[in-house]
Amino acid sequence: MKVPYQLSGGKTIEVKANPAVAELLAGFEREDGNEKRNKRRRNNASIDELYEATGWEPVDITVDIEAGYIAQEEKETAFFGIAQLSEQQQRLIRLRYYEGKTEREIAAILGISQPAVHKQFVKIHTALRKYF
Repeated sequence: MKVPYQLSGGKTIEVKANPAVAELLAGFEREDGNEKRNKRRRNNASIDELYEATGWEPVDITVDIEAGYIAQEEKETAFFGIAQLSEQQQRLIRLRYYEGKTEREIAAILGISQPAVHKQFVKIHTALRKYF
């Protein structure tokens, strides 16, 4: 029995095959045809195909754009406010909020008492409050 065989260059030739192999290849062809027909019937289109055809991009409805914008604004405001502080106050903020040190650890690093560190943080928070 002869069956069609497509070469990698696109040319199709007929090849001799035993009946079992020929039946198997015919089954593969039927499955491929059914899959193509079902895909057309369901009108499935991938996101890439939709973008190429229409320029449409999916939108993630779980993302709150307004909250992201507000968070970015608050972050910029905080950076601006911190930039207005003295070097010593900026160092305290870096130790506390970026390095995760406690007031007691900061006091040991700076060689001052813990209540003095706390008092400095009260001043810093008061100074930053005017930006928010």
